[in-house]
Amino acid sequence: MTSCPELAEVPYNIDLELAVRAVKKRKARRVVLQLPDGLKPYGWRIVKCLESALPEGVEVYLHLDSTFGACDLHYGQLEVTLKPDIIVHVGHSPYPAELAHPALEPRAASIVYVPALSKAGVSRKAVAKAAGLLMGHGVSRVGIVTTAQHVHAVKSVASALRVLGLEPLVPRGLTPYLTDSQVLGCDYRLPRSISSRVEGFLYLGGGVFHPLGLYLSTFKPVVRLDPYKDDSDDLTGEGEKLYKVRLSKVAEAMDARRWGIIVGLKTGQYRPWLIERLVKAIKGAGREYMLLANEYTSLAAIISVDTGWFDAFVVTSCPRLPTDDLWEYEKPVLTPGEAFMALSGKLEPYRFPW
Repeated sequence: MTSCPELAEVPYNIDLELAVRAVKKRKARRVVLQLPDGLKPYGWRIVKCLESALPEGVEVYLHLDSTFGACDLHYGQLEVTLKPDIIVHVGHSPYPAELAHPALEPRAASIVYVPALSKAGVSRKAVAKAAGLLMGHGVSRVGIVTTAQHVHAVKSVASALRVLGLEPLVPRGLTPYLTDSQVLGCDYRLPRSISSRVEGFLYLGGGVFHPLGLYLSTFKPVVRLDPYKDDSDDLTGEGEKLYKVRLSKVAEAMDARRWGIIVGLKTGQYRPWLIERLVKAIKGAGREYMLLANEYTSLAAIISVDTGWFDAFVVTSCPRLPTDDLWEYEKPVLTPGEAFMALSGKLEPYRFPW
């Protein structure tokens, strides 16, 4: 598979051989290929390489809907329409089937998770800049965390930091779901496991969602080392600002009498245990609630139902929505952890995300 010339143009190393072995083992005839949005422009190349290695007659469907993570397989729709023999999900770590949906667990073997490791590297200059920013916060012991796309680069970055005088710590993974150092947008257990042993964190990756979530989860300085820009910057100030905004939302929601509980319909984002706890907390506080269900929560969806009855909302699907997409809404839209804070009437300890 490494000989497939089309893959040379893809900015990620994708283990398609893993997918081919899985398809052949299951004797699959219908395959759905799911890619993160950043890889979709290279989708035709990946499909051509995959088809060239599969037996004749195997159909490969390139899934065009966004898949934001392994919690977002679109399993329900696919199971009643295309009925694929196998789903090849690229770029995300496995999601525990037992935490997703009972209907998914028996079919977990029909989902193959294929790593996509970024080819982007970081220069000594970018690492040195990151070290300087961390030392500016008085950091000597630093935790290194990253996403699934950059886990292979952690050891080299740790070595470079060690040469520069820092003591790097890499949190142990949770096999097979999280590799060493990995964070998800909804799961910061690994960095929290070493938070008491470090003074700050280095986030290896692009974007701000994961590093800002890292700050909200640990309240330690966070410096981002971005392989895509080959540069480093300090996100601690942005984390502090976001924390103040989130606290103001929680404080405002303390007076909310009528709550909208937004239930996620994506297979890995439906959390009945969490909904039950929220209902119990809302009833216990003498408040009212309404259950709202949708697959993709957007500002437009909330506005469509918010004609005056609701005072606050809590999103049980993905913590990215309240902190990233909906934080400017005129009424509080909270993560579950924040909702529990508001219902208990306490601003501390801060709970993120659950």
